[in-house]
Amino acid sequence: MKKILLLLGMLFCFVLYGSAQNMNVNGIVKDQDNKPLQGVTIALKSSGVAVKTDASGAFILTVPSGGTLVISHVGFETKEVIAASGTMDIQLKNHYEKLDDIVVIGYGSQRKKDLTGSVTSISTKDFKDQPVTSVSQVLQGRSAGVQVISNAGSPGGDVSIRIRGNNSIMGNNNPLYIIDGFVGADYSAINPSDIASIEVLKDASATAIYGSRGANGVVLISTKKGRSGAVQVEFSTRFTTAKVIKKMDLLNAADFARTVNDRSIATGIAPTFTQSQIDSFAKYGGTDWQNEVFRTAPGQEYLLGISGGGDKTTFYVGGNYLDQKGVLLNSYYKRFSLRTNLNSQLSNKLSLYINSFVTRQEKNNVNGDGGRWSPVTQALAWSPTVPVRDASGNFTVNDPVSSITYNPVAILLDQNKTEQNTSANILLGMKYQFAPGLTLDISGGTNYINLQGLNYSGPAVSNNLPGASRSSAESISLQSTNNLTYTHLFNNVHRLTATAVFEVQTYKNNGFSAAGNNLTFPELGYYNLSQASSYGVNTAYSNYGLISYLGRVNYSFKDKYLVTGSVRRDGSSKFQKGNQYSTFPSVGLGWKLSEEDFIKRMNIFSSLKLRAGYGITGSQAINPYQTMTGYSNVTTSFTSGTLTSGVVLGNPGNENLKWESTQQLDFGIDAEVFNGRLSFAADYYMKHTKDLLLAVPVPSYAGGGSMLSNVGAMDNSGYEFTVTGVPVATKINWTTSFNLSILHNKVVSLNAGQNKLFAGSSVGAGLSAQPEFVLIPGMPLGSYWGLTYLGTWKAADKDAALYGNVAGDSKYLDLNGDHKIDGNDYHVIGHGLPKYTWGWNNTATYKHFTLNIFVQAVGGYDKLDYLYAAAISANADIRQATIADIKNRYIPGVNETSDIPAFTTTGKNYTQSTRFLEDGSFIRLKNISLGYDLPQSLLKKVNIKLFVSGANLLTITKYKGFDPETTSLTSGAGADVSQSIDYGSYPNAKSITAGVTVRF
Repeated sequence: MKKILLLLGMLFCFVLYGSAQNMNVNGIVKDQDNKPLQGVTIALKSSGVAVKTDASGAFILTVPSGGTLVISHVGFETKEVIAASGTMDIQLKNHYEKLDDIVVIGYGSQRKKDLTGSVTSISTKDFKDQPVTSVSQVLQGRSAGVQVISNAGSPGGDVSIRIRGNNSIMGNNNPLYIIDGFVGADYSAINPSDIASIEVLKDASATAIYGSRGANGVVLISTKKGRSGAVQVEFSTRFTTAKVIKKMDLLNAADFARTVNDRSIATGIAPTFTQSQIDSFAKYGGTDWQNEVFRTAPGQEYLLGISGGGDKTTFYVGGNYLDQKGVLLNSYYKRFSLRTNLNSQLSNKLSLYINSFVTRQEKNNVNGDGGRWSPVTQALAWSPTVPVRDASGNFTVNDPVSSITYNPVAILLDQNKTEQNTSANILLGMKYQFAPGLTLDISGGTNYINLQGLNYSGPAVSNNLPGASRSSAESISLQSTNNLTYTHLFNNVHRLTATAVFEVQTYKNNGFSAAGNNLTFPELGYYNLSQASSYGVNTAYSNYGLISYLGRVNYSFKDKYLVTGSVRRDGSSKFQKGNQYSTFPSVGLGWKLSEEDFIKRMNIFSSLKLRAGYGITGSQAINPYQTMTGYSNVTTSFTSGTLTSGVVLGNPGNENLKWESTQQLDFGIDAEVFNGRLSFAADYYMKHTKDLLLAVPVPSYAGGGSMLSNVGAMDNSGYEFTVTGVPVATKINWTTSFNLSILHNKVVSLNAGQNKLFAGSSVGAGLSAQPEFVLIPGMPLGSYWGLTYLGTWKAADKDAALYGNVAGDSKYLDLNGDHKIDGNDYHVIGHGLPKYTWGWNNTATYKHFTLNIFVQAVGGYDKLDYLYAAAISANADIRQATIADIKNRYIPGVNETSDIPAFTTTGKNYTQSTRFLEDGSFIRLKNISLGYDLPQSLLKKVNIKLFVSGANLLTITKYKGFDPETTSLTSGAGADVSQSIDYGSYPNAKSITAGVTVRF
């Protein structure tokens, strides 16, 4: 019994001892603004014991007395504290360190602090508080060296994205887009809410891994993936109202009638309007064509994201519906999309993943090219004295006074130009780890695009001969990528990552189109073209492939000295034998100065790195079969009254065509100070592109025409600066980022012996006497060709008569002094390529409020304002002036100081001159938004955010037109030559958006 009692006593003591050594710890974790943090990990150091905080930031954990707690959370500094009794109040500081982030690079990932190339990362937090609806809006103003211009302000309209300038004259200058590893995916279809991060690869040491397609830069888009744990649901809805940014100051009906009569009298023609008509216009007004074509446009968007999973399998599902009406009547853009990402860890060594995406886009009347047929142009061309509809309710067909083309309202309502784009992308892959550090990633995918074009022109826009057309195009691309990666740290000194890839891609395109004129049953439109009195059919086909071998080595020594080397060999079926293969090498060097003792002793930099890189990239730049001589359709008459269809040889092919090749050298520096609260990056680059494709004339004795050849060269160089910081980190947290890009572009050479080449497309049909753009060695792309305007001849000028002019006529610079203005007096008068861009993004938080202000600027370039020119010059398609400025014209004896020409019979108003060349620079408030997070105490485990946002609310510019950003040639060959010219392009809109986001 004594022994039993002794044993029980000892056990009781052990229990008392154990109870004394363990304790229940409870506490609340907050951020710097004293807001509770949910999901924070509270772990007992050196053990597997851990819990997470709830929605109120609270936790309870049983630990030994005096134990150390490790508190960690994404985005915050990890903190260690000694466990104490009672309620612990723990506060975490924001973690500002940037360079430890993992970023996606070509065919892999890398620590940002180990990068030797020029790479910009954009995360969701950079745009999550802004109502962006496209990838182009995400990129705009957020990356140094990336210029994003909304060529057409229509919803879903064309956007120009250029990385470090333009490399090609006739080829495509768009970057290469990779979405979740699929090369060449359609970025315009992606839903921005599905994006996890975007990396922009800019210099050749980063882009050469993509070889023949890396010359224009690379944009890597990674979409969201699921995480193990409870299912998370996020739903957002947005409602938008938009208006045109500005309207032009036009003559009202009475002033227009008076001005038309003044011109008639000055030129010896009988007045067009009677005084009673003018009095009626003054009393009752006329037609404001701008009000008739522009509208307040509504929009709506719904977004749903669901993610979660278990220990083995995770998923993410994202859905989106977008319906945007344009500010022009009967224009709209709709998008339906669904994304599913699935990842499964089948074993310790084998994992599978599936990324799939399907979208449907529909656009109507959103073409932004402008020109004489644009409703924007015709809104300024049509007389305010003419009604929209006649007494019978039909569209007014003819303007008897001013415009010679169609009613602008009829252009929008009596015709439909509909484009339906259905696309699907799926990528399946598996990763197998043979040994620690050695992984094989095999993936295969396909991208399918079906494009339907449905066009109809009613009686009011087809001279009472209704017409319709229909087109269908199908594109299928297949990709197989095999990636073997080995990574290892040797003796804690040598860090090595080696990558070897074999990749194959094929592309097949099929298409047809049919058009019918004078439809027997117009109400059937494009559904029954066989009922047309005449119709035509066309077909298209292409099939080509690309095979690639590539390797890359990333090496660091003592985590101080970095080397990256890569080489890629591409073979393309677009070229003939002997030119099908090319090799694209690159090398990058980095030196982490902040790891050196002499820098550490300065106690200034938390990180400091120097970078340098060189590489060669390419561009295929040509279409399939362009190396071969093609055929052209022709219709001719061999006997009177009959037509015979046939084919003739087109421009001769060139079997010696090869890649356009770009060499790039980059020097950069990355620095962080104040424990990462302030970071800075700067780059200087030089790019030289050779073997540019140009059309070389073929002598008549050899068949005539032109032959595409590799003959030109061009240079791009520039500076890039990015500053990111957290100036305030108290109760108010303010994060700011500013980037600046400066670009210098120069055509180096053309065809041998050629010192001038007119290029691009003639935009101003009827307005321009010569092509508006010219290529000259030493000059940049987008160089305007025209006359220098010197104002008007004044009464005191004695030389006017020598030119056949009188006082009030236009006066131009006579280059050769021959007393006449002709083609010999044309010269380079300006440049349409922007020289600099900058963006400034600010986000401030205070308690439950979040404020974002984003400003963007583009400058150092000229715009040729053909719309203003056409509306004040009273020539070509617009026979009378409609701009209110015409009232300030030169009038003998009344206003003899004006430089707006008078109404005379002797003067000529050349629109292709510096008179209509304006500074296109602008600063624009792209976004200002305010969000409010409802306190979680109102709804447990549910986060609700209310927000309101304004886009394009303020634009600072000297440009007279609707919008300094848009341009009238948005795509196709020559678009980069003919840039910044405005002849009725679709303007951008200013908008207000309100919405709510719910997370649970």
